[in-house]
Amino acid sequence: MKKAALYIRVSTQEQALEGYSIGAQKDRLINYCKAHDWIISDIYVDGGYSGSNLNRPGIQKLIEEIDKTDIVLVYKLDRLSRSQKDMLHLIEDIFLPSNVDFVSMNESFDTSTPFGRAMIGILSVFAQLEREQIKERSLMGRNERAKEGLFHGGPFYPIGYDYIDGRLVINEYEAAQIRKIYDWYIGGLSPRKISERLRAEGYTNKYGSWKSESSIISVLTTDVYLGTIKYNDVVKENAHEPIISHELFEKVALERKKRRKKYGDSAYKSNYLLQGLLFCGKCGARYYIKHNYGIYKYYTCYSRGKTAPHLIKDPNCNNRNWHIPELEKIVEDEICRLAFDPFYFKSLTQKKELSSKNKLKDEETIINLNNQ
Repeated sequence: MKKAALYIRVSTQEQALEGYSIGAQKDRLINYCKAHDWIISDIYVDGGYSGSNLNRPGIQKLIEEIDKTDIVLVYKLDRLSRSQKDMLHLIEDIFLPSNVDFVSMNESFDTSTPFGRAMIGILSVFAQLEREQIKERSLMGRNERAKEGLFHGGPFYPIGYDYIDGRLVINEYEAAQIRKIYDWYIGGLSPRKISERLRAEGYTNKYGSWKSESSIISVLTTDVYLGTIKYNDVVKENAHEPIISHELFEKVALERKKRRKKYGDSAYKSNYLLQGLLFCGKCGARYYIKHNYGIYKYYTCYSRGKTAPHLIKDPNCNNRNWHIPELEKIVEDEICRLAFDPFYFKSLTQKKELSSKNKLKDEETIINLNNQ
């Protein structure tokens, strides 16, 4: 006998409407379960919550306890979500991978049937359309914000400024560090030496300490410190109070050009083959170069290395460190084999096709069993 989790949602405006109240939905769903001889594993209710997002305690609890049921049952599709994108995410990424079917009573939507599975494809089309529309509206909104001299927002904004009411406002403590970075660079220090000096003198910023020389280069090359806002093709000057003068900014740009001419582009580029390309297979964090007393160098997961708190995905990650020459040789050998051994490439392709066919057969077997 299958277990069904009932999900019920009403927004504030819908509570008074007939057929949408919590009690009305609950009665209909219970009767539906009785008719299908399903056991009710639990009832999850979100009263007074919008269906436009998944920030609802009931749906979050259902996701956490998804392995306790065989079916998620709702009265109407829009009770689960009014967002096609979120609905598809729940069905494809949460329910089905957990071998849980989704049933909507009102539309006779049932992912255990061929028609229900076909509907998932239709939902994906509309979900993609919704994503594109959201992206377009977001782009238009950010362009308009830039025209008005407003920062485009987001979780990260420039060191040296605070983000207040849509505008960048100087943070004096951090702004003093920005000025030091420019002065020290003109004085002859490299980005690496500047980051070392900032750490040695105890300077910090909103993202932690200055552990990356790339953050120093970013400070030296962005004209946001001139009071300029840029987004796509929109450029708004005098949008906020500058930290650096145009003369100093141009002086630094000229100095960078001189150093590139003297030392080559390698002074600003990584000498490591996989720098910036590796991500941890356990936690998803980026890998970086770790120096061990200047002798050995490794590719290390940021979550394990903990050198950049904002890049940590899982503080308990213990994925291995890779000795740089060892990992780069493995990758180089694999690339060469793929490039020069057509039989090897063909064998990998056949193996992938076989895996896909076996997966499809397994899914067909499960579908046939469910339909029996």
